[in-house]
Amino acid sequence: MTPFVAMIRKDLQLFFADRRAVIMSFAVPIAIASFFGSIFSGPSRNREPARISIAIVDEDGSAISKAVVTGAQADPNLRVTMPTADEARDEVRRGRTSVAVIIPKDFGDKAGQAFFGGGEKPPLDVLFDPSRNVEVAMVRGILTEHVMQAVSKEMFGGEHGRTLVTQALPQIEASTMPEDQKRALVDMLKSINNFYRQPSAASQATAGPRGITMPYTVNEQPMTAGQNVAYNGYAHSFAGMGVQFLLFAAANLGIEILLERQKGLWKRLRSAPVSKAMLLGARVASMTIVGLMTMLVSFGFAMIVFGVGLRAA
Repeated sequence: MTPFVAMIRKDLQLFFADRRAVIMSFAVPIAIASFFGSIFSGPSRNREPARISIAIVDEDGSAISKAVVTGAQADPNLRVTMPTADEARDEVRRGRTSVAVIIPKDFGDKAGQAFFGGGEKPPLDVLFDPSRNVEVAMVRGILTEHVMQAVSKEMFGGEHGRTLVTQALPQIEASTMPEDQKRALVDMLKSINNFYRQPSAASQATAGPRGITMPYTVNEQPMTAGQNVAYNGYAHSFAGMGVQFLLFAAANLGIEILLERQKGLWKRLRSAPVSKAMLLGARVASMTIVGLMTMLVSFGFAMIVFGVGLRAA
């Protein structure tokens, strides 16, 4: 075993004497794995999700538009500012805000009239950065919930809603819709008016009607290696990068043998009183030791700096 150990020692000495090889084997995988881990790590349990910057311009000032703004400000997924229309356009144009929503004048009146299908639907002006289509889709869905809640709350219990219902009754009765549908809609609106004209102890004890809200909640549960094990993106990146550099080391082993044969070094080694199997075995063993050291250093760094743990699947 003395020649075998001597050849392994020789390969390790040559490896650590090559500064470039040491950097490529230890520093580079740590740097690349840290970079990708920071990108794909995802939110941790104790960290709040990132909020979407949104600017809301309320040009209406009605009870419905104010309720929409209040709901958006309380939403944990949004970071709301209240600039002017020109300021909102400038912020979106400069990339400081992802989306800007302009609530036009008379939005509350038209939304209330359109709630029962009796009026034209008012538009919401949405200004967005074309490079942030994902944020636009999320804001559109979040605003739909807050607008429906605000409009239904006002229509089913607010003073403005009662006025709109009173004004809508003669319009519905004079409309050309089928008689059975017309009668059902009129009876429903009259029942709503009668209900809110009769205050009860239950309605006084509560804060008031909340309107139409989402009828469900979402319980998100990440599936990880074990129960109560938080996902750590650095574990994936360091494991993947470690395997990749092991493959690089194996490929480098074959290339070095070919280069030694091309330069005539392989013939000199073969002239020594050792077998071909011992020569190849010593090279494989030395590269295996380097690969294990690379994995140990990489995962040791990940454990100390990023809290990566080794757990059985």
